[in-house]
Amino acid sequence: MTKRSLWLLPLAAALILTGCSGSDNADPVTAESSPAPSQKQDQTSGASLSADQVKDVVTKLVGEDSTAQILDNEVMKPQLENAKAMEGSNGIKPEKCAKQQEEYTVTDLTGTVAASATVQGDSTGKVIQIFSITDAQTRKNISEALKLSDIEGCESISVSVSGQEVNTDRQILDLDSTADQALTMATQMKVGADEYLNSVAVQALEGNNFVLVTFSSGTVEAPLLAGEAMKLADQAFAEIKSLQ
Repeated sequence: MTKRSLWLLPLAAALILTGCSGSDNADPVTAESSPAPSQKQDQTSGASLSADQVKDVVTKLVGEDSTAQILDNEVMKPQLENAKAMEGSNGIKPEKCAKQQEEYTVTDLTGTVAASATVQGDSTGKVIQIFSITDAQTRKNISEALKLSDIEGCESISVSVSGQEVNTDRQILDLDSTADQALTMATQMKVGADEYLNSVAVQALEGNNFVLVTFSSGTVEAPLLAGEAMKLADQAFAEIKSLQ
């Protein structure tokens, strides 16, 4: 398996939300009751967007990059339906880490209006996904998944990718976000004898809008990727706010 093929993995993996808390400023959502919208949500990017608006946000984020591949809600819908049936812990070892993954994973994002962009550069690939949530249960599931406080004992795992076992090291990065809830996870996959793929995923939730930005590179270190990914996620919420 080549680095270039692995760069495409975040697009599929992004359809499975894996929670680990990087920043959590929102009141928790419980099964018993849902909190009233906060003043912050009212004033920022809390309201849901239409399919056209979600696509507009993604398009603005990639700018004039001719390599960008943009998928609108019509194309995303069948992908989300397929992801709904996936197991969040599929192919993960050791078993205790698979159980943790299963507990803090959301595979059903069909209750959203979505758009995605994939940009593949020479050394860095990025995936930008915007999900505007259309039902309360989906929002609750995402919010709950963002509450995992650490991955102690599961920093190093193996993942089955296309029938091949890939050794993976993971780390939660503490980065500030403009969103109500956010997480940043850095991952390093061993893809050859002395070759590694660095990947950083920023997941952020504010109101009814969920943003997922993933950067991957074989040469750029995780801290640099993380800063750029968070900057793009914050920019996404600024664009969302401008449409409301």
